Amino acid sequence: MIEIVKYSKEYKRDWDEFVEQSENSSFLFFRDYMEYHSDRFADFSMLLYEKSKLKALMPANIKNKSIYSHQGLTFGGIIHKANLSFEKLNQYYSCFFNHVTKNNVITHSIKTIPFFYFKSLTQSHDFFLQGLPEVEISNAIGAFINCKNHQFPKSSIEKRKLNLEQFDIDEKFCIEEYWPVLEINLREQHDNKPVHTLDEIILLKKKFPENIKLFSLRNRVSKKIEAGTLIYSYGNVVKMQYIATSQEGRDNRASHALYYLFIKKYKHEKDFIDMGTCMTGDDINKGLLYLKQRFGAGVYNAKSFQFVGLQEDK
Repeated sequence: MIEIVKYSKEYKRDWDEFVEQSENSSFLFFRDYMEYHSDRFADFSMLLYEKSKLKALMPANIKNKSIYSHQGLTFGGIIHKANLSFEKLNQYYSCFFNHVTKNNVITHSIKTIPFFYFKSLTQSHDFFLQGLPEVEISNAIGAFINCKNHQFPKSSIEKRKLNLEQFDIDEKFCIEEYWPVLEINLREQHDNKPVHTLDEIILLKKKFPENIKLFSLRNRVSKKIEAGTLIYSYGNVVKMQYIATSQEGRDNRASHALYYLFIKKYKHEKDFIDMGTCMTGDDINKGLLYLKQRFGAGVYNAKSFQFVGLQEDK
């Protein structure tokens, strides 16, 4: 017998322990991360029990009779342990959908986890969800590096062109100094602003000191940060987050040096480097994608699914 339970604080320990043991885990799914922005999202996370044993989680929030997994996270969907059969995955998704439909939810939206976050590299979630009736699929192109097979393309990456002697690597968490560089970069280059506030990043760093770091390049003459990226690290994947370059850095091609030096370091420490999506709205940012591919990146499809809730077969 399967039972769906809506998350409440009494389940925090069970939730976090399950995330830690799961096949497709990320520290984004720990409750301390999910709840830093609880004032912005009405939580509707669920736990699935089969024969009284916890078998799956669904991080989720609810808004206007729609369920999202999860608007405050990079991706979502069912979290489960290793060796879950395709039949069980189908059954668990159907149970979650049926549960929320009974709660008068009209639509469901899921941003699936990229395959390289799965220990088994499975893509069964995407395969199942794209086969649902009346599903609407949104595709976003992302860049990643398979560290075990990575090589810098010789034709486009030459140390003499990168001017590496201009920079020193700084891995201290000097986020207060970096954040204005990021804000100015996003405002001037993309007419945008960070999703997180500086205070939120500082809070999250305190809660997850080993998972959130900063990698930046300082000009050896001015001592100023000219390029950097926030790092989200968990398991065998490291993600480049909030990449930014100052105006001086753009003049000095600091972003090129950043990609080169970051990849050179982490390709020997991790299995995969997630370089994030390469989109401007619904369009592919071809310049950004080309830049990342120049450093040996491959592409992945970051899929989002929206559909009307399914009823269990009777």
